[in-house]
Amino acid sequence: QIPVPVLGISASQHPVKAGLSDAFMILNPSPDVPESRRRTIYEYHRVELDTSRITSMSAVEFTPLPTCLQHQSCESCVASELTFNCSWCHVLQRYL
Repeated sequence: QIPVPVLGISASQHPVKAGLSDAFMILNPSPDVPESRRRTIYEYHRVELDTSRITSMSAVEFTPLPTCLQHQSCESCVASELTFNCSWCHVLQRYL
């Protein structure tokens, strides 16, 4: 059960984000405190949900897009309708 409707939560007090994202993190030494590290998160892809559709007893299903790894040959990869460019990796002997 969701006790407060998501749209009723003030974005200035507590921003609500729902979805999936890919990111990586880098720890940098903090110039102010030598013993500490500053954490920097770089997000490179995000899938956001419409927060108005988040209700009690609801569920979300994410379906992954196809990738080059699903293809077993050059011909099947080239014949697919992927929206990015696959390339052959000689070290791994497969498409990436």
